[in-house]
Amino acid sequence: MRKIKILLTMIAMGNFGIVFNALADNSLDLPNPLGCSDGICVTTKIINFIFMLAAPICAIMVLWGGFKMMTSSGDPEKFSSGKKTLLYAAVGFVVVLLANSVVSIIGSIFK
Repeated sequence: MRKIKILLTMIAMGNFGIVFNALADNSLDLPNPLGCSDGICVTTKIINFIFMLAAPICAIMVLWGGFKMMTSSGDPEKFSSGKKTLLYAAVGFVVVLLANSVVSIIGSIFK
């Protein structure tokens, strides 16, 4: 058992040399797909991407909540479920809008 541990340790230590040799080769020049290098710019791009996803999802959830309310057939539990769906969709969209505003405010403070 001791010989196996020693052998595995030697193999593991030998693999570190392979990794360092691979990292030493820096001939590939990749362009920056975001076009920015500071944290505020990257955060703004991420928030804008989330906003692009959140707007259609919010619209779908509003439609789903309205559909649940219209098809409740007088059942107060189903109507309440649709109402909660509308409320949660609105709150989620407000959170996304506030996130965008907070990033803009922090960006203007640190520039």
